[in-house]
Amino acid sequence: MSNTNINKALLIAVIVLAIALVGVLVYFLAPIHKPAITPTLAFEDGVGNWFGVVCVYNKYGGNATLNLLNSIYSIAYEYLVAYSQSNNVTYLLEYPVAQYEYLASKYPQCAFNYTDQYLVSTVMGAINNVTNVATELGILNSPLGTSLGTPLFIVFNRANNITYVVIGASPFVFYAINYAKAGNATVLTYQGQELGYGFRANSTQVGVIDGIISGGLRIGNPGANIVVIEYLDPECPACALFQVEYGSALDSMVINGSVLYVIQYFPTHALIYGCSSPTIAPMLGPYCG
Repeated sequence: MSNTNINKALLIAVIVLAIALVGVLVYFLAPIHKPAITPTLAFEDGVGNWFGVVCVYNKYGGNATLNLLNSIYSIAYEYLVAYSQSNNVTYLLEYPVAQYEYLASKYPQCAFNYTDQYLVSTVMGAINNVTNVATELGILNSPLGTSLGTPLFIVFNRANNITYVVIGASPFVFYAINYAKAGNATVLTYQGQELGYGFRANSTQVGVIDGIISGGLRIGNPGANIVVIEYLDPECPACALFQVEYGSALDSMVINGSVLYVIQYFPTHALIYGCSSPTIAPMLGPYCG
């Protein structure tokens, strides 16, 4: 795919997504100020949104999961825009709750009430998992190791083992897909900043990637050579930005069978809420350091 075609696809994706989600946004923008929303509630609903994504995947399949992600990220995006225009930090606490309300109304059987300790254990386990993967794949020793965050993409070509690591809400994941298809491993930079890099995975690293794939939420063609793994957090602002601007372009690749999309959890922003909560922070302990 040429850069021109990618840009056209991304423009269409933004327009289609905006039209499709008008109803969702109107519903939540009306009561956008809710009293007594605390970091504790934002943490609880934020992690609850992840459990909702997993539940929808297990009960209704991949397409429903993609639709849910589109909806909850669009809700987050509207609150983030409101915050940028007003500098009112209340918006940053409100959107996890608004997302969870949407989830509970759309899929009531996927709205769970877990204990805080269980939610904390889930967050700590997910962060440990990402740290282990980043170590085994050498990401922590790369220039990206100091800026590890979400969205974090791993693009893997099963045919030649070319692997790319891309961080951030940019279209470079599509460049990584094209380079991996061509068998090229290079560095992806923007204005002098490295946003991604490619390498040929060795047998040990291929085993790690296979484990990530088998343990994730797998959507699309299981036999596709190109696998796009996204480590995300439903509360991550950059993830919301990526989904709104580029998500439909990636979704189209998943739907047409050219890409297997794998979702893993990396609760970067839920952790921020938890560490801001006098109730949750002591449970997280060193994870707030």
